[in-house]
Amino acid sequence: MKPVTWDSGVTWDDKNLRWGNPSYLLEPGDPGYIHTAPASAAANTQKRHTTMNNETPRNQKLLLALAKEMKSGAAALQDVIGLHHHRDTTFNTAILKLEGDPAAAPGSNANKGSQLVFKMCEDAAKDARTALKTLSDGAVKTLLTGYRDVMEGVHGRTHNAGWAAAGFTQNTRVPEKHDERQSLLGTMRSYLAANTGHEASLPQPSGPPLAVTAAAALALSATFQTARDLVNTKESDQALCKNLRDADKDALFKVVSDAIVELRTLLAADDPRWEVFGLNIPANPNPPEGVSSVTLTAVSAGKEELSWTRARRATYYRIFIKIHGVDADFRALANDADLDHTLKDLTPGSTLSVYVVAANDGGEAPPSPTVTKVVGA
Repeated sequence: MKPVTWDSGVTWDDKNLRWGNPSYLLEPGDPGYIHTAPASAAANTQKRHTTMNNETPRNQKLLLALAKEMKSGAAALQDVIGLHHHRDTTFNTAILKLEGDPAAAPGSNANKGSQLVFKMCEDAAKDARTALKTLSDGAVKTLLTGYRDVMEGVHGRTHNAGWAAAGFTQNTRVPEKHDERQSLLGTMRSYLAANTGHEASLPQPSGPPLAVTAAAALALSATFQTARDLVNTKESDQALCKNLRDADKDALFKVVSDAIVELRTLLAADDPRWEVFGLNIPANPNPPEGVSSVTLTAVSAGKEELSWTRARRATYYRIFIKIHGVDADFRALANDADLDHTLKDLTPGSTLSVYVVAANDGGEAPPSPTVTKVVGA
């Protein structure tokens, strides 16, 4: 990072320029730096040891974990090293926007945090879609099927103009899509209102007879429309909540990224105090701490979700797997920068063992505890 002033000769459109107090120009190795050199030169720059250290993670779980470690580091060292722009309070404010502020009014969005609010909006949209499907595949399909049976007695089994007038424009089947069922309900009401002699009461396997009438179609159509409107409302709320959550996540990303840039001006590349902030020592990174726990959770038949706790200073994780009765020993399966990995194409009923090794440019940590599980059917 290089400080700049108005007369430094830097152009406004330089992609690595950051105006502020102070203003600075990102250099190769700085978080957020955009390579503008020819491809060959950029490739050489990427080989520098320091460019792989202390990159700000995009994964929200990783980002939050690092932000909390940097907050603790700032609380311990900010006055010692002269950290002015990204102090512990700066981190705390950005973290609380995502995770919720206990000091905010109970039950308020600020108290819940934008991540929980988004999750609640997501769940509400899912519940609305489930309720709509239940209604559509239940009462709506039942009434339309009864209507179809009545029309078969009137117009015969072969599709003709009579079927088309009754709302079955293409064939004699009850449609599968919500909007087509909604349309058919409307036509059913109109058709039976004009042909009251075709209304009927059909006995059911249990419960009262099914009223195939214009009034029944009108009432159910209104209920169906209300359910569809609720889905639209909840999905709109979900999109808004996601945008707010993403904005808070981006703000936290910027705090972490800019704090790393500020630390580069305060700590030497070989200063061991980088690790107090949960970061690697740029000039000579130590191996990360180990993963403390690993979990396997069945997702579906032959599929397991592997997750693990974040290891301090890790930049990626090596996954080792053993299928009992198939593998003589553990084998390397994959490298992953996140905190979870889906294991696919497993044989239901087989026994699986897995462990994870945290790694960075400085080496590897000791293996995590091994977890063993029978693959779900």
